[in-house]
Amino acid sequence: MVPCIKIKSKNMVIYQARTFAGVYEELLNDLINDPEYITKPRDMKINEICDVSLVIENPLSCLYSNPFRSSQSKYIAAEFLWYFMGRNDVEYIAKYAKFWESIKNDDDTVNSSYGHLLFNNKNEHGITQYRWALESLAKDKDSRQAVLHFNLPIHQRSDNKDFVCTMYGIFQIRDNKLNFTISMRSNDVILGLPTDVAFFVTLQSQMLSHLRTHAGYPELELGTYTHIANSSHIYERHFEMAKNMIIKKFEPESMPEVKINLINIDGTPTDSFIALFNNQEEPLVLEDELYNWIINNVNS
Repeated sequence: MVPCIKIKSKNMVIYQARTFAGVYEELLNDLINDPEYITKPRDMKINEICDVSLVIENPLSCLYSNPFRSSQSKYIAAEFLWYFMGRNDVEYIAKYAKFWESIKNDDDTVNSSYGHLLFNNKNEHGITQYRWALESLAKDKDSRQAVLHFNLPIHQRSDNKDFVCTMYGIFQIRDNKLNFTISMRSNDVILGLPTDVAFFVTLQSQMLSHLRTHAGYPELELGTYTHIANSSHIYERHFEMAKNMIIKKFEPESMPEVKINLINIDGTPTDSFIALFNNQEEPLVLEDELYNWIINNVNS
């Protein structure tokens, strides 16, 4: 077992470790062997723990290998391309996960494309969520306003099949380290959590890159990543999968840091990233580990 500290209070369970593998193994084990609740939302049985906080001390160690089921690297890489291009169309991402087709809107878009929400949508002042967070910290290193919103009032309608699970995120700089916290109303620990963490950690790394250059904080370091979920759960159809996973060994694996920016400060994809997206079948020669990781896994 990868070392993990667990703190259980009346209102929250905190799992803290150097790596995602450490907190993930412990959470899976508790959901299978010691769930807080067994409930049936939408008539689907789940094992559930409420108000869970995962604290990863080394955020780039956000992947894992396991003999039964490892991080879904191919899907994560495809999702990176989709997200950082700011797209919300089902056509592209459904090639990697048919699930998206079941929750699409009438115009063949989805609401839960984090990239579209952060990098494409602009408010009435013409500012994207990503740019707001970046400029908040650029103006004030101690800012408490570098927030990102995901679940929006427009999503609160009865016929919505895609009610966004992520509520908000906040970047904070403390002790010259960039910390990032994401809060979710609900998190599927098998299908959602591992891919969500991989994207959000990469977003944290991208923000760090921009703050070092655009904001003039060249000595800024990567801090912790904290992932909070009001409902962490496993669906009954995944019970056997999780049981098989927790009897096997979890090994931490890392995501390359962002060295060549994936997006510009306004949230638009960089020319290099657009070229990467448009040339998936013919990998570009780029001296960047993250670009190579994405293209190698998409084509694997």
